[in-house]
Amino acid sequence: MKKLILILVCFALCSAMLFAAAGQEQKFPTKQISVLVGASPGGTSDITARTLGKLVEADLGVPVVVTNRPGGSSAVATEFMAAQAPDGYTLMYLPVENPMIKPLGLSQIEPKDLTYIARAMTLPATVTVKSDAPWKDLKEFLDHAKANPGKVSAGNSGPGSIWHFAAVGLEMATGVQFNHVPFDGGAAAATAVMGGHVDLCPVAPGEVRSGVDAGRLRVLAIMGNERSNLYPNVPSTKELGIETEIFAWGCIGGPGKMPADVLKILETSYAKAIQSKEWTDMCAQNGWTAAYLNAANAQKFAEEQATWYQRVIPTLNLVK
Repeated sequence: MKKLILILVCFALCSAMLFAAAGQEQKFPTKQISVLVGASPGGTSDITARTLGKLVEADLGVPVVVTNRPGGSSAVATEFMAAQAPDGYTLMYLPVENPMIKPLGLSQIEPKDLTYIARAMTLPATVTVKSDAPWKDLKEFLDHAKANPGKVSAGNSGPGSIWHFAAVGLEMATGVQFNHVPFDGGAAAATAVMGGHVDLCPVAPGEVRSGVDAGRLRVLAIMGNERSNLYPNVPSTKELGIETEIFAWGCIGGPGKMPADVLKILETSYAKAIQSKEWTDMCAQNGWTAAYLNAANAQKFAEEQATWYQRVIPTLNLVK
């Protein structure tokens, strides 16, 4: 009898340990995950974060809620996110601007201070003007800009943002000089072009698509080596003899020193989402390129980008 009782006690203890271990394995996530976006709703950052959020939400089994905190080329959202606990419940869509905020003097945070989970995509800039603008191609536009230095206005997605940098890159490659006008996101800059408030917006292909489809915007060129699948009849700057390739990219990340087990769960879930048909189709529809990198490679990529921007930005007098 005593032997039977001992066996039952041992069985109960083993069962309890197994259930405890199972509970530990399932401890993350157990509640809502917040994803911050450092730009206004409707732009590339917002669309990317929300689309991927829905895909990982189904995989992780908890709500993934996106919150917009625009300002300072993502610095406002980055500062807030970096101050949160690295428990995986506060994440952020980390755009190409993230490595720029330190050399721009907007924050002391740089990629090495954060945890990168995955890279989701890359995308080029479009040189876009109002549909009834007098310039029918990029050459006519650049000739006008050269004849009127500082008078042609270029809208961007915020001071020091990638689309600000794209306009600067076009200046460097062609010798023109723009009057740079910041907005809260590429979509807002495109709206400003449609309204005649600025002459140009070098923003993402998808951010001007509705305006192009409505006949209110015209894309003069794609900044890079290849054409966009959204605008197959529009030449690339390389085709036109202009050597400049400014591309944006987007990653998902969180506060620094995220625990390895939490990072692995999030990395696996985002890997599934980014390599899914839903995501690759979404990228194709918006003129993006699905460009997955795992956590280690995304971290390395972002830190290399930071090194480049930290070297180049001070030479452009972007910091006043």
